[in-house]
Amino acid sequence: MNSTSIERNIPKNYPYTFLSGTRLSEAIWMLYLAFRGMSLVQIGLIESVFHVTSLLMEVPTGIIADRFGRRTSRLLGRLMAMLGTLLMVVSGSFWGFAVAFVFTALSFNLESGAGDALVYDSLVQCGKQDRYTRVKGRQEVAWQAAQIVSLVVGGIIATFDYTLAYLLTLGIEAVSLVVCLTFEEPRIGATNPKGQRPGFVRHVTGSFRVLHENRGILVYILFIEGFGIFCTTLHFYFQNFLKSRGYVEWQIGTVLALSSLAGMLGAALAHRLEKRLGKRLLVSLSPFVALAAFALIAFTGLEIPAMILRAAVEGILYVSFSDSINRLIPSEHRATLLSFESMSFSVMMIFLFPVIGAVADRMGFKIAFTVIFAAAVPLLLLSRWLLLRTMRSEPMPPAS
Repeated sequence: MNSTSIERNIPKNYPYTFLSGTRLSEAIWMLYLAFRGMSLVQIGLIESVFHVTSLLMEVPTGIIADRFGRRTSRLLGRLMAMLGTLLMVVSGSFWGFAVAFVFTALSFNLESGAGDALVYDSLVQCGKQDRYTRVKGRQEVAWQAAQIVSLVVGGIIATFDYTLAYLLTLGIEAVSLVVCLTFEEPRIGATNPKGQRPGFVRHVTGSFRVLHENRGILVYILFIEGFGIFCTTLHFYFQNFLKSRGYVEWQIGTVLALSSLAGMLGAALAHRLEKRLGKRLLVSLSPFVALAAFALIAFTGLEIPAMILRAAVEGILYVSFSDSINRLIPSEHRATLLSFESMSFSVMMIFLFPVIGAVADRMGFKIAFTVIFAAAVPLLLLSRWLLLRTMRSEPMPPAS
């Protein structure tokens, strides 16, 4: 395998990212489950199944990528995605949908880490790893573009036929599987000095050792993942909220697409904003802007512009904090700690998502949004205080 061959992984990754991110069910899966007879409590529990699966399988699927190859992990992820989508079409019960979400979660787990590792290792093999930031930025644009297409087109299609949106998604997943087959497996992988692949015990012990030596990583994770669970929960339940206000599916998809566009712009401007304000000021101000957006959603009629503002803040913090966390993690433990970060998000979502569904089912969406705001206030302010204290004690490198 020559460097020219392996380098082709990079341009191939952009259409693959777009295809794998194009899920026409994105804007309507909660509406679809409600249409198929699921209550909001059941929908919340089904989403919790997704996060329980992610929690349990994040590290094991990382081992699959390390031991059997990044390309193999991606291929398995595509197959799991197709099985999950197919089950969503043919199932008609709570347990059928729950199993579908297990396969969907596995598809994300198998892609998580493996995709970035395949791209980065390909660049290393070609001696062009200094291009990774630029490549990652383009990949994020492809992903967000896929989200916008999914939300707008999926919403329009679902206005007429929910099932058609899932069937078209299944077809797109099949195309992404074909593209995935064209990737080359990099020779460079995660091995120890003796050339052995790390096992499960090494992954777990490595995580705890690095976390013990650098507690600041935990504070960053608490801040960004705590913020993320409130944003994700609002994003999903907002579908049903808009439906209850008389919006049709294409309108719901358009609103969510505008949020994705705001997130994409926020991510694109994050570097400039951080450079202008500085990391500390950005961390100091962002929780208050986020809480203002949550309050507008809970207590006013400005829910749509507030959701767009929330998405922009989320995009900025996602890019900024990804950079900060990666700077704190030694290279040999990067996949392990990023898996731990994903697991932290799943743990929090397992508890929050069904609770908000139960509140919305019994007392209405506005009360549920108020609960989100009330929960976000102490968590974001506490994590802000802890993070600013951590940043004072550890010199932060300037934004590059």
